[in-house]
Amino acid sequence: MAVLFSARDLEVKYHTHDGIVTALRDVSFDVQEGEILGVVGESGCGKSTMAGAVMRLLPTNGEITRGQLLFKGQDLRGLEEEEMRRLRGTQISMIFQDALASLSPLFSIETQMVDELKAHNPRSGTRELRQQAVRMMDRVGIADPALQIKGYPHQFSGGMRQRIMIAKALLSHPALLIADEPTSALDVTLEAQILDLIRGLRDELGTAILYITHDLGVVAQLCDRLIVMYAGNVVEAGEIHDIFDDPQHPYTRALMRSHPSRSRGAERLVAIPGRVPSLRDLPQGCKFAPRCLVAQPICRTVEPGNLQVGRQTILCHLPPGWAPGMDPQAAASAAAQPPARAMGDVLLETIELRTHFADRIGFFGHLTGLKAGSVRAVDGVGVSLLRGETLGVVGESGSGKTTLGRTILRLETPTSGQIELDGREITRLNQRALRPMRARMQMIFQDPTSSLSPRLTVSALLLEPFRIHGIEVDEQRKVEELLAMVGLAAEQADKYPHQLSGGQARRVGIARALALNPDLLVADEPTAGLDVSVAAGILNLMKDLRERLNLTYLIITHNLDVVNFIADRIAVMYLGKVVELATAADVFERPKHPYTEALISAISLPDPHLRDRRQRIVLQGEIPSPRHPPSGCVFHPRCRYATARCALEAPALRPVDGGSRLSACFYPEHVLGQEAGG
Repeated sequence: MAVLFSARDLEVKYHTHDGIVTALRDVSFDVQEGEILGVVGESGCGKSTMAGAVMRLLPTNGEITRGQLLFKGQDLRGLEEEEMRRLRGTQISMIFQDALASLSPLFSIETQMVDELKAHNPRSGTRELRQQAVRMMDRVGIADPALQIKGYPHQFSGGMRQRIMIAKALLSHPALLIADEPTSALDVTLEAQILDLIRGLRDELGTAILYITHDLGVVAQLCDRLIVMYAGNVVEAGEIHDIFDDPQHPYTRALMRSHPSRSRGAERLVAIPGRVPSLRDLPQGCKFAPRCLVAQPICRTVEPGNLQVGRQTILCHLPPGWAPGMDPQAAASAAAQPPARAMGDVLLETIELRTHFADRIGFFGHLTGLKAGSVRAVDGVGVSLLRGETLGVVGESGSGKTTLGRTILRLETPTSGQIELDGREITRLNQRALRPMRARMQMIFQDPTSSLSPRLTVSALLLEPFRIHGIEVDEQRKVEELLAMVGLAAEQADKYPHQLSGGQARRVGIARALALNPDLLVADEPTAGLDVSVAAGILNLMKDLRERLNLTYLIITHNLDVVNFIADRIAVMYLGKVVELATAADVFERPKHPYTEALISAISLPDPHLRDRRQRIVLQGEIPSPRHPPSGCVFHPRCRYATARCALEAPALRPVDGGSRLSACFYPEHVLGQEAGG
């Protein structure tokens, strides 16, 4: 294939109040016609800056100070802004990470797409341009595009908005498409749909794609070649199979081992020590040396040059062949096997738990005769947790996972059913009676920064639970003890939440939840928004604390790799109901509900060899509204095994395989399990 785009010795600097910061240094790579080139690395490594430089869309304080951007042999740096503007959207286009923020809320999708086309085709008529936009909406899989194009961004789901962003980016059939984390906020089923769409459009249109992500599973299943970035440098580049089969750079190896996967099971993850250095204070020598467990003295003083190892290029001092039998990270990972744990009696149980939210009809709603309904967020859930057990709750957004966790903690008021903690019913307790029970049940919230008061220091946040419950403690000693428990230094006590990294804020949230020695922790998306290496540290920490303190966890997540790593049992939720409940091993190896089967098959596994060997079950459409759930089995409109009975009759959650597991399906024997999941 011919080279479509080349970056040569690219350097980008930002002018800040504290001086000039170099964000990219000596970055070189090629994108060939029709290929998908993946770009991975932690936050702060320069991935998005690189995308902005290619598009010439850097912030006003950003500047390309050196290097070439060769597109079809022409250096983009030499183009005037008007020439570059004509090139964007026609020859080079971009899918941004946050679709909602990238689409104007004031204009319909039709107006935004037609205006974009008109900017590049001023002589074309509006009707012709609208037809072109409708055809592209249809091509990205949006049903009834002629009607849907008249809608506004807020009227579409996250997956639909992402499809619209892809349609906008491809309107003029660009030769190069830059995709910046286009699936980072999507459920696994929507991610599978979008990845299949991107791959299909590449094959159909021949568009080359620069795909930026932190998800190694996505890279393995989608990309042809890969570049790994760290602190503004490309540290490894090569063919996708070569890098995944035998990563050569210590940073690439560490990234691979910090990603939970089914092949490793419950094996301890490798958390890369420290974090990406600030661009204002880069270390001497190799920028990865302070975090590298195999660094040599030369690494800390002399900048490395590029080494060619087979078909891979690495930025490293270490000679080829350094890795076998010499990587302490690999040895630590293999040695740290989880100890066997004994489960206790039932700590928590829910019985036919329901949480429905009534619609609020405003003044104009009453005038127009709008009828009130209800959202059935949790609709008859019965689960139990043994003391010391970890139960994972998985499902798409809108399945009721978070509402279930909040209802169990009585942060939401249940509509009906029972919640029992240690045999005592707490469903109807008033706030005064509930307060002492809250000390035994704590929550780790999804967004740690917004759940921590910005006006309080870490020390004050950790002491707040004791003050609320009137418990006297040695404050300094307790703060140091809690920080040490979650692996934070004592000097973090005087910081405010905005001064913490994402991983540090998450650890403070965990420490605060552990302050009163609770029996139960409900963790809502405990690794959401974190880099893979930081997430590995959080998961290892949660496992260690469970063993040390005999904690019971309810883990709410849409990341199936997380529950496979940490959960003993898994409850799969769909539209407010538990549709399967079994051990983690059974769920992943032998699912007995079609929804579970589809979720598992949609996981992007970090193994490119499985790309063509797996049967992926990509669910069509999205989860229905809990205001108007389907009749019969709530999953039947998306189920490939559904019969007429499924549309009329709702299956009960019943034992299958001799009672060792539960499934709400009339035909559990039809589910293929491991064959479908790879």
